[in-house]
Amino acid sequence: MKLIRLILSDSAFEKALELAGSHAVPVEAYLSSEMEDLLDRKATIPNRQAAADFKAVANKPGPSPSSSSIMPDTLRQVLDVSAYVYRSGNVPHNKIRAKYEFRDAVRAVAKEWNIGETSVRDKCCTTRRLGLPDVPVNTDTFIVWLCEPERLRDHLCRKFPNCVTETHKRLAELLPGRFGANGGREPTLIERLV
Repeated sequence: MKLIRLILSDSAFEKALELAGSHAVPVEAYLSSEMEDLLDRKATIPNRQAAADFKAVANKPGPSPSSSSIMPDTLRQVLDVSAYVYRSGNVPHNKIRAKYEFRDAVRAVAKEWNIGETSVRDKCCTTRRLGLPDVPVNTDTFIVWLCEPERLRDHLCRKFPNCVTETHKRLAELLPGRFGANGGREPTLIERLV
């Protein structure tokens, strides 16, 4: 791991403080996570021509972002790993099985995202990427969460408060018998009216 010095405008720093506060993490940890997500996305551009095409498209106005485009890469990869582990609709019955499934899931998700396995593992199993001030995260913690998906869901919702609905929905799709249609949460007023 390398340490760099980052210079931000006052307005960018204030925005970073606000966003870090909403995730309940120090601003340094938040910026580090966001920067790694950004670089992971850039690393998937295979050549200069593709990079030029990407820039040309990025500067054109487009449709409003969908929930998947605003979901942080860390959360998307953690949910992809979970999807692989729960692909049969079952929760691993012990930590040994969960660890075996997790290893395979990291390999599959890295291949799907066209990134290194260490990058996927880092997103799932480090305090820097997935932790909170009062919740350190390591491989053992994540393995326990895979065996207890309610704890995984609750932690992800706390870590990514802007993506609670999507997190509930995705886990309910993966484990419908465990979470039901609403992902184990009370329906919102709008959901009850529809």
